[in-house]
Amino acid sequence: MQRLALLNILMLIAAFQAIGQGVSVDYLGQKPPGLRAELFHSGRLVEHPKGEKRSFNLAFSPDGKELFFSYYKATEEEPDPTYEIKTFKRINDKWVGPKTASFSGKYSDVDINFSPDGNHIFFASERPQPNSAGLDIYYCTKTKEGWSKPIYAGTNINTTEGEVYPSISKKGNVFFRSSRLSGYGNDDIYRAKWTNGNFWNVTNLGPNVNSKYGESNSVIAPDESYILFCTSRPETRNIQQIYISFQIGENIWTKAVSVGQEINTEAGAGSPTLSPDGEFLFFKKSKEPHRGIYWISTKVFQKLRP
Repeated sequence: MQRLALLNILMLIAAFQAIGQGVSVDYLGQKPPGLRAELFHSGRLVEHPKGEKRSFNLAFSPDGKELFFSYYKATEEEPDPTYEIKTFKRINDKWVGPKTASFSGKYSDVDINFSPDGNHIFFASERPQPNSAGLDIYYCTKTKEGWSKPIYAGTNINTTEGEVYPSISKKGNVFFRSSRLSGYGNDDIYRAKWTNGNFWNVTNLGPNVNSKYGESNSVIAPDESYILFCTSRPETRNIQQIYISFQIGENIWTKAVSVGQEINTEAGAGSPTLSPDGEFLFFKKSKEPHRGIYWISTKVFQKLRP
């Protein structure tokens, strides 16, 4: 009986410790949205001289201390690099930034996402590599001093055809878009296993996700229950929109459908990312006068589940 009582006490202590480890992310002081899409931070994160909303692809760290995002920086006078990754940091309960990320600025860097444990950040870059061309997948590892120098993800995941928009699940799988020739269209969504720094078993997600029209900008739910991606199909009048597919078995996906009119409008929708807890979707509307960053509760997907 004493041993059982001690076990119960230890389990109770562990439960309270687990509750204490929960992290509440402060989304730049913004009030979280409900089932209607709302502008996030006035639709921009960088004040551009011309007032253009060039920010997209938000990624909050799981510990709530960092925000990375992609920024279209090209101008007619300086077209290269086209993109760079910028960051905000939360210091003494205040967000400081935006600043160019320590590993970005020299080459075009874009499409950033955190691993669920917060120890890695993945992104796409045009850094020169002898075995590939164009945008490829890289990642950085978190250290005591900050973020490591970018690490090339290797030729198992990268090809000469270009790979972008990596997204990582809790299972350690990396989902990304590739233009390799084995797909259903010019651009398909793939999955790769990631173990001890190695990427292997690259697998196409199949015809319920991919199509002849091309898919890109995919983000996986932390538990892999669903995937979001962008596509332009005849039913959308070739306007880029966000679609969703649910995983109902090992790499078995439901037929992808539009996420609905609250997100997909005539202004287009792209660059989807999820908050660390999966409760919010961030995305970008492309066309004026609605251009900018938006967010919405992922509860809006509940009615779409099979």
